[in-house]
Amino acid sequence: MVKEKVLAYLDTIEKAKSKEIAKAIGELKGAVDNAVKELAMEDKVEYLYITTTFVALKGKVAPPE
Repeated sequence: MVKEKVLAYLDTIEKAKSKEIAKAIGELKGAVDNAVKELAMEDKVEYLYITTTFVALKGKVAPPE
């Protein structure tokens, strides 16, 4: 399932863009976008807005000071 692949990949890095995740796990970007949206609603990942949008596991990246 795409959500498990996304979580497993995010566990190995700090943060990534959706298109980077899709390329790394071999899935379509649209499928990754949907999986990330569902994971965000489940409070397992969070969107980070740092000049562009990144995705990270919930709590893995410290908030900017």
